[in-house]
Amino acid sequence: MDQRGVTLIECITVLAIVGIMVCLSDGFASAASRYQAKAARTELAAELRAARHLAISQREKIRVVFEPSGASIRTEQVDAPHSVLRSYLFSRKCLTVEALSNGPSITFYPSGRSATPNTVTLVNSQGERWRMTVTITGRVNA
Repeated sequence: MDQRGVTLIECITVLAIVGIMVCLSDGFASAASRYQAKAARTELAAELRAARHLAISQREKIRVVFEPSGASIRTEQVDAPHSVLRSYLFSRKCLTVEALSNGPSITFYPSGRSATPNTVTLVNSQGERWRMTVTITGRVNA
């Protein structure tokens, strides 16, 4: 019978490869989480810009309401509350709205201006925070 054992160098090599793979997988997971949060921030900024565009094109006051759970928003007409024009759910993107500087909604006027400047603070599952601002002129800075 021809029996062959494993040398110490082979064991160390396999352990080194497994260790490198474990380190890389953690890096990929955190990178994927950051990418997902960035995508959600971009989509949220697009929703705010779309609400501003609706206000200008429909010549009506449009409000974006942030839900208390911090994981969704809805766009509605100010004169017809709860008449949802658009909605966006980002709870599956590991990102929530932590705080708004001027109340739970942002209102856009037919001129495109915002009722008040507002800063939206977003947080992901790792505790990283980002700020998005809506200026009084209605510009969204993400």
